[in-house]
Amino acid sequence: MSVSTKVISSYAKSLFQNVSKSQTSNVEKNFKINKITSSEQESFLPDIYIVGEELLLLRATLISSEKLLKLFSNPTYLEQQKLEILLSLFPGLTLTMKSFLKVLTERSHLSLIPAISDEYSKIILKCKNTTKVNLITASKLEKNLGTLLLKTLKKITKSEEIILTTSYNPKLLGGLILEYNSVAIDASILKEFSLFFSES
Repeated sequence: MSVSTKVISSYAKSLFQNVSKSQTSNVEKNFKINKITSSEQESFLPDIYIVGEELLLLRATLISSEKLLKLFSNPTYLEQQKLEILLSLFPGLTLTMKSFLKVLTERSHLSLIPAISDEYSKIILKCKNTTKVNLITASKLEKNLGTLLLKTLKKITKSEEIILTTSYNPKLLGGLILEYNSVAIDASILKEFSLFFSES
């Protein structure tokens, strides 16, 4: 059964909207970590980041175990059994997350948790005006370039914050490749050579 990305996106957006609506301006001021696992959990309202962390934890658990992933994608197992497995693995989940998992159970969509988590993370990044950037260079970067590089990337992506992943590929010969959102900027010498030889 193939579920469209529209359904996954709808789950992530509705979860985000419900959490952000229920979140009061005083949640961060009154936040105490012991409320998450204490008897006060019923009155504890998690923020968008705590729910995001819980989704990431569930996602990591499902994709790191091949047996668990197969079990969750197998329609012959009851959704209620799958929910019980998750709740036994993570008894300290917030009430908000438990309610969300029950909705997924009723609709037989627990197997979508990894995809929903990915989509939810994208929404949080957009909300924070943060961009994930992948930088591939022909040689390792010098340490003193960090501040200038981040300032430049913030201007290019029009973001307040950058999550930078760097790697190097000597096959580029020189220059760099910059990837963010759905944009790829290839300013490598390898590309210039390939363009030169294709014109000849």
